[in-house]
Amino acid sequence: MRAAPAPLLVALGLGSLVVASVSGCTPSINNFRAEPNVICKGGQTTLTWTATADGALSAVPADASLGAVASTGSQAVAPAATTTYRLTVKHLGKSAWREVGVEVVTAPAESKQIGASVADPSTTCEGNTLALTVTAPAADWDPHIVVAGVALTAGVDRAYHVEHAGRAADIAPGAPSTAFAGLPVQGSWRLSTPLAATEACGRNVPRSLIIDVSSTCTRM
Repeated sequence: MRAAPAPLLVALGLGSLVVASVSGCTPSINNFRAEPNVICKGGQTTLTWTATADGALSAVPADASLGAVASTGSQAVAPAATTTYRLTVKHLGKSAWREVGVEVVTAPAESKQIGASVADPSTTCEGNTLALTVTAPAADWDPHIVVAGVALTAGVDRAYHVEHAGRAADIAPGAPSTAFAGLPVQGSWRLSTPLAATEACGRNVPRSLIIDVSSTCTRM
């Protein structure tokens, strides 16, 4: 029959004695973080950790650059997609692990249309001005996706007045505006246009008001 591991006797002076069992030394992870935990595609984040033993980093999706690490350290990573990182530490046959997630946000490669038909309930026609309100929902637009520019859609030959997030600008055909650059795309957009001499409220007005919004990703 195999004998149990002998305890360690550690002298502290003045005749004191501490008995510590080697078999009870379970490793632990004090902290494991990713800063920032939301990045734009192509950006980097830094993993930092402190633990009681050396270990290894891994990821899902897999990252071949990860591997063995010291008990305390940091490492820059550049995930191409939303990734979960795991730190695993081992000591004397026992192990512990902890995970952190990093969200990767990608801006649309092409501009997106924001607008609506004048049949929308928000449409008003007062003082010879046609207007409507469109909401770019948060469910469709991450707050890290911000406006790069606003332009009128192809074929529009009239000026629009655009209001969004406390800013306003008049946009003419063929003249994109950067007045809203840096603002989150999500939220309320108010689009309006003056009626021409041949138009009148309820008669011969545009069927819709639509703008093209180009965007980019930024850390907030």
